[in-house]
Amino acid sequence: MTDRSWNADRSPLGDSSITDIDWTFSGANTRRLTHGMHSYPARMIPQIPATVLAHFKRENVIREGDTVYDPFSGSGTTAVEGRLAGLHAEANDINPLACLLTLAKSRPIDPEPLETACSWLTDGLEEELRRVRSAWAAGDCELNPSAVREGWFPEPQLYELVAIRNRIDELRDELSETTTPEVAEDVTRFLRVALSVTVRRVSYQRNGEYKRYRIPREDRADHDPDVYALFVELLRENAERMRSYSRRVDHTTTTTVHYADARVARAVEDNSADIVITSPPYGDHSTTVAYGQFSQDPAIIADRRGYEEMRAVDKTGLGGAYGQEPIDALEQYSPSLKRTLEALRKRDGRATDALSFFSDFYAVIEQVRRILKPGQPVVWVLANRTMSRVPIPTHLIATELCEHLGFEREHVIPRKIPTKTLPWENAPENVAGRTGEMMASEYVVIMRRP
Repeated sequence: MTDRSWNADRSPLGDSSITDIDWTFSGANTRRLTHGMHSYPARMIPQIPATVLAHFKRENVIREGDTVYDPFSGSGTTAVEGRLAGLHAEANDINPLACLLTLAKSRPIDPEPLETACSWLTDGLEEELRRVRSAWAAGDCELNPSAVREGWFPEPQLYELVAIRNRIDELRDELSETTTPEVAEDVTRFLRVALSVTVRRVSYQRNGEYKRYRIPREDRADHDPDVYALFVELLRENAERMRSYSRRVDHTTTTTVHYADARVARAVEDNSADIVITSPPYGDHSTTVAYGQFSQDPAIIADRRGYEEMRAVDKTGLGGAYGQEPIDALEQYSPSLKRTLEALRKRDGRATDALSFFSDFYAVIEQVRRILKPGQPVVWVLANRTMSRVPIPTHLIATELCEHLGFEREHVIPRKIPTKTLPWENAPENVAGRTGEMMASEYVVIMRRP
């Protein structure tokens, strides 16, 4: 049974205009329900799509049963809030971990198969991990974590993580015999999320970083995490989050996620979305937010992804090595981009990189125009950054590129970022001790397809 009473209080909009509210949402619980199941860099807070959806539902622009599309799904914030608002959710992402998280967090699971799976998985698990540890100490552990780069995990914890992953694989086969294939996949996907978080906490990776750095070598000897205790606690917490989410969401709606490039979005049909809500990358992955580096070991261990596949994530992102050819005419479409590139060229800065990034972004805008129904809104949540100490007004450039394709501007709303996993400073010249401000605010840009 669906409990819709909670949904009515999720947005602070009330009777106010969408421009009158405090978009900072300072002090708001950004980890409520399944949003708290897994961290993700530069994650859009759920209050943004919740407020946007409440506004457009109140204005009768969208209604329950419509579809919300997110070309940059990330950890699934838009999909979760879309489902809570009674909408179908569709999304793209080039990161397989993002696809896993979006599906796991937004597809509700009934309590019975969830509790059964958690019991099966944990029954005898502690003893099994002790055997793994003993086998490792004796030098005859047969588990193979070959895709993981050496030196990033304490041992035998690495082998214990692989043992949990193997047990989840076996459980999926058992569930397939007692329930539907869809439920079996949803449940095992949910279990992999808890394992993914455990992987990050067990590894030597510094969890506060958005790129892949290890804790200092002198600190590694004292890093001796209890894999069983960590995993079981995370499983318990996530199961409670899923139970609460499942009570509140409409089970008749759906989530569809494409492990694909939003610049082409071949699997998403024309005129299929009633609203688009998304937070694109703020810059190329190699210098801004390295989603692939963040996801590498969790995806390899928890979801059996390959090392080369995960390395390609950051290269495939906007402005990466596998992007679109730079569009020279783009400067004619956006006066703000033209001024920005001129400033970068005067500094002998990264003008080519900036043009590559916005050429890729423009390709996504073209796809959004194709996918979004005429007259319906798109909401871009954007942050401005610097390149070679030149401010990049991403919100203005994005607005002008949209307008070139016929979109009509409704609102450009600034918001402060009180807390977010982002680089606040960088060192653009790679000079020790010299940093430059990157980003501490965002813009909510609302436009309409003609």
